[in-house]
Amino acid sequence: MSNNSSVNTVKKEDRYLVIVVDMDDDVGRKANIKTPVIGRSNCINAAVKLGLADPGDTDINSILGGVKLYDDLKREGYQVELAVISGYKDVESKECAKRIKEQLDFLLYLYEPTFVYFVSDGKEDELVLKYLEGKDVFVWKKRIVVKQSEYLESTYYLIQEFLEKTMSQYLPFIFTSIGFAMVIYAIFADLGWRIIVGIVGLYILSEGSGLIDDLKKALKEEGRSFEFKRLTPIGNTIAILIIVIGALYSYSMAQGVDFINFVGKFLQYFTDFFVLGTFIVLVARSIDGIIYSNKEVLDIFKRFLFGIVILFILREILIRFSNLLCGRAELVEVVVSVIVYTLITAILFIVLFYRGR
Repeated sequence: MSNNSSVNTVKKEDRYLVIVVDMDDDVGRKANIKTPVIGRSNCINAAVKLGLADPGDTDINSILGGVKLYDDLKREGYQVELAVISGYKDVESKECAKRIKEQLDFLLYLYEPTFVYFVSDGKEDELVLKYLEGKDVFVWKKRIVVKQSEYLESTYYLIQEFLEKTMSQYLPFIFTSIGFAMVIYAIFADLGWRIIVGIVGLYILSEGSGLIDDLKKALKEEGRSFEFKRLTPIGNTIAILIIVIGALYSYSMAQGVDFINFVGKFLQYFTDFFVLGTFIVLVARSIDGIIYSNKEVLDIFKRFLFGIVILFILREILIRFSNLLCGRAELVEVVVSVIVYTLITAILFIVLFYRGR
């Protein structure tokens, strides 16, 4: 008799809370239901409304699963309450975390549960468990997942995330790269494709391995401890050294001829040193932009490739002018080249950076 009395006392004193979590706020977006939804009848009505709005939504099964668990606990004589909470459509955003946290804190304050049952329709919702683990009141947890949809839902979200990221980030990057490759190919033949393929390959490797994000986080967190934070000063210094060395070398190689031929030969030898130095500056500034600025990687990439186009166009003009001075080219050819390259630069600039009102 005493054993039965102690069991009944435990059942009477313990408070159970069944929480159904809808991380991406399907109940709010599709059925226009504000959360938290509290009580058995209200949760059933929410499931019916969501079912009428989208019969294929797996959150319907989660809510009904929570109702079944509520009924089982009630049948066993426990003090139990049922609630549905929701987050935000962007499950990785601060807004989603804020909404989930506020509703959980409200339910914990309102019911002061001893045990919590967590009902989810997939692995994404179970991220809430990380927050619950920090609460002393959650002395026991149990996961109830709709088995037939667990892997399907997780796979769906993975595919959806990949497509969204591809359409919003990689697709503009790919089209920009192809466009630049065509422009550079039109000017410099096969060299354009080699440059673009190399840059795109490095970018894809960096994104695939998470190198860009990890590098940005590491340098932003640890960079304060370094006296020297940016690559641009180093790039500028190296570029100046290369240009100075190139000027001295070009001067020595161009001696022994008249002034006009001297200038032509000097440009012939000096141009590649100048291009290399300027390229180093562009790379250093682009890396600093990726790490330290809040600009989109695609915008920085556009500026970088635009700088490369300008640099190689300048190289072509200097070489043609050198040939002109050395008697290996005609003035008309040089003038036409300058006009064509200027038009290409202007059109490319408008296409890349013009933004309508």
